[in-house]
This record gives sequence, structure tokens and C-alpha cells, in this order.
Amino acid sequence: MKSVLAWVKASRLPAQMFIFPSILLGQMLYYSQSGTFSSMRFLGLFVFGLFIHFFIVYANDYADYETDQLNQTFTPFTGGSRVLIEGALTRQDLLKGTRVMLVLTVLITSYFAWLIGSMIPIVLGVFGIFLLHAYSFGPIKLSYRGFGEVLQMLGVGVVLPLLGYTVQGGDISNLSWGIVLLLLPSQLAMAFGTSLPDQPSDALSNKHTSAVILGVPLARKLMLLWFVISLSLLWQNTQLPGSSIAFNVVLALLFVLLLVQTVLVFNPKTQPGKPLMLWLTLLSILTNTTFVLGVSWLLWIG
Repeated sequence: MKSVLAWVKASRLPAQMFIFPSILLGQMLYYSQSGTFSSMRFLGLFVFGLFIHFFIVYANDYADYETDQLNQTFTPFTGGSRVLIEGALTRQDLLKGTRVMLVLTVLITSYFAWLIGSMIPIVLGVFGIFLLHAYSFGPIKLSYRGFGEVLQMLGVGVVLPLLGYTVQGGDISNLSWGIVLLLLPSQLAMAFGTSLPDQPSDALSNKHTSAVILGVPLARKLMLLWFVISLSLLWQNTQLPGSSIAFNVVLALLFVLLLVQTVLVFNPKTQPGKPLMLWLTLLSILTNTTFVLGVSWLLWIG
């Protein structure tokens, strides 16, 4: 039972908030164009989302072990699952888990490729795996070189929506890129937000996140700016279907979330290890999730 609970903790199920909405967005983009939606392909993509999710969190725990040992300002959303630090699992356990999830990810993307008669799902799956490897592992290890947040944005903001879109039946040449691109600043903002709490340990281990390079106060403000850019682009977007009431509901929710974040961003007490930083990180995740799910909802009802 202890081993099962350790694997559940290592799996960090709330982190599906990073994965599922982006895959759903791609599917809704196809639905808005075609009016068709396969529930079986939706279920297959959901399973894929679990595999790639587990691959990411296990691999990151394995790769960031030394940094996580130094981390005294971790939150439920950042700083790893802590199973290695607490001795609940070994690094070898997580390495095996990572390899199993890697194989399952490749297998299910291969199935998608057979299903739709195209190699695109395999290409996207392999590219997603490459981004994770480039983020956490040598020789590239970009999370330690200053570009980790950009890789997160590309993986969650581009690769996952494209996979959802193509597996449902879409042709990439017909994709509404404007909708995907308007959400990229929000995806980058969330990546900034989840780097903030770990700034002290990241600095000690020479992990060059945005919070380390820019400092926490400036990184907080840039995070807010990225969100405002996405909100402005969404406000001006003319490609989204749906009623004006639904559109205004989404905008109102985002405005309230950003207003609360603004208060926290300009509060000097919003620092790593403090309760206000926990709230800011949570709000950054909720804001991006609201952006992506809100746009998906508008595509669905339109």
C-alpha cells in the first residue's frame, strides 16, 4: 500500500491541468471546423495525456533530484513530488517508470498514426519527448541554460493542441493558428508562474529559470504582462464562434483572475516560501487553464 501511495504522489495528478486542456483545445478546433467529434478518439487522447503526463513528472523528478534536495520553498505545484527526498521511491524506480511511460507514449502515438493514416502523431509525440529531454537532461538541459519556459510553452501550447487536432481528423494546413498563437503568451506566463516558488533552490543549483535570471519581482511582473497580452489578443479575436454572452463570461472570469494576481504581483511580500507566493502560483495555473478551457468552450458551443 505504501508503494502504491508513493506512485500516486509521484504521479502528481493535479498536473493534468497542464496537459488535458491543451489536448482538448486541439479537438475543439477540429470540431468547430467540421462539426464532428469522436468520443473514442477523445478517450484515446485522454489516455495519451496520462502517459505523457506520467512520463514528464517521473522524468523531471529523476533529473531534478539534486535541486529538489535543496528546495525548502516547494509548493504542491512546484518542486517535484518529493517522493525521492522522502525516500518513498528510489531514483531507479522513477527511471523505470519513466521508461515504461516513454514506451506507452510511443505505442499510443503509433496507434494514432495507424488510425488516421498519417505519421504526424508519431512526429508530434517524438517531438514532445525531445522537448522534455532537452528541458531536463544533458547535453542540452535548457532548463539550466535559460530557455526552459519557452520549451514548456511549445510543448503545452503547440504540440499538444496539434496532436488533439490531427487525431480527431484535422489537416494541419487548415488549422486556425490565430487561436493557438493567442494562447501562447498565457502558456508562457504559467511557466513563469511555476518557476517563481523554486527560485532560491534553482539559484543554488545554477538552474537558470526566469525567476533566477530576472529576479522574483521582475519575473512576477512579466508573468502578468504575458497574461495581459493573451487577454488583449482574445478580446480582439474575430475567429471565435459562440454568443457574445459566453464570450463576455470568459473575459470576465479572466479579468477577475488577473485583477487578483495584479494585487499579489505588486505586493513585496509575495516571495518564495510565503503563503502569498503559493496563491500567486495557483492563480497563474488557474488563469491559463481558464484561458484554454474557456476558448475550448467557445469553440464547442459555437
